[in-house]
Amino acid sequence: VTNKQVLPLIWVFIFVVFILDSFAQSSKQAYETMRLIRREKMDLILPGAMRDNNVDMWIHVVQSANKDPLALDLGGWFEFRAWDPFGYHIFTDRGGDRIERIILGGEDEEGLYDISGPGDQLLRLVEERDPRVIAVNMSTSLPIANGLSHTAYLHMTNALGEKYSKRIISAEKVITDFRVRRVQSEIVAFANALEAQRQIMEAALRRIKPGITTPEEIGWWAADQLLAQGIGPSYQAATLFLPYRPSGATNGVYQPGAFISWDMGIGYLNFGTDIKRNAYILRDGETDLPEGLKLAWARGMAAREILRKTFKVGKTAGESLEVIVAALEAADYVHTPSDDRTSQYRDLVRALGDDKRSGFSIDFHATGNTSVGD
Repeated sequence: VTNKQVLPLIWVFIFVVFILDSFAQSSKQAYETMRLIRREKMDLILPGAMRDNNVDMWIHVVQSANKDPLALDLGGWFEFRAWDPFGYHIFTDRGGDRIERIILGGEDEEGLYDISGPGDQLLRLVEERDPRVIAVNMSTSLPIANGLSHTAYLHMTNALGEKYSKRIISAEKVITDFRVRRVQSEIVAFANALEAQRQIMEAALRRIKPGITTPEEIGWWAADQLLAQGIGPSYQAATLFLPYRPSGATNGVYQPGAFISWDMGIGYLNFGTDIKRNAYILRDGETDLPEGLKLAWARGMAAREILRKTFKVGKTAGESLEVIVAALEAADYVHTPSDDRTSQYRDLVRALGDDKRSGFSIDFHATGNTSVGD
């Protein structure tokens, strides 16, 4: 082997090591962020989530090799064990400032839990604590709280016996409050997710060449940028990576005068986004937006400020909707409710009619953790 052959190999080795080290640093940062969030949520949020719903024990049942919806929230590791495929996160309110945390049938690699052991210790631990109410991850309306399979339910109730099985209720309220009550580290992580999406979408829009570029080219370019950063979509639908077809496009090519409304979401750590970016391609001779778009933009921004000032902590979704509708209507907007289905935009136009005021509709599919509606 000559020196000329060795030198390029050395540079390739150094380059690969550098790339791997960069990815390792990013992976470590993601791990440490999620570890911090889990610890803060269990220390600060979990007590209130259980006590506000009058639950003194929450048993979250998991199955090895079957990823649970709350896997990133609760931590722990459950490897496949054919002889004992079930595991349990057990949270018990025994008074004081914190909730006791137990993991059975899995491993606590982060030191989040107070007690760990095999799954067959379930009944003994429950008997020692003798809870009045046992909340379990089953729900008829909330998918994130419905990770319990039928076989896992039978296994758990068989282990608990009739006495404690009669005390079981749905954990959907506990899980909802545990999820939606945020700690500061979550807010920072979600802001980072939004910023990553904003940068990619705006860079993609700047790549548009009128008369040449197609929505597909821009959409897949953005997808490639996410892939390069190790980021995926927040909901699984390939077409949602693509900018909506603009009204001024011909044969799928962006043309001058096109208005673009691009909806996209990314999945980062345990969070999912769902935001839009709007753009307009100037016609020859234009130096500013058309008056209609300027008015729509101004009305939209004014409505956003009303929303920001109207939202208050401590209200239900229904109560918040009533207050928001009243505030916007007082500012001369028209409420045009819709069920957020395929006929939504036709519903809005029909409801507004010839009214010169701006109409608005509020959808119920918030994106916070991992997917739309979660």
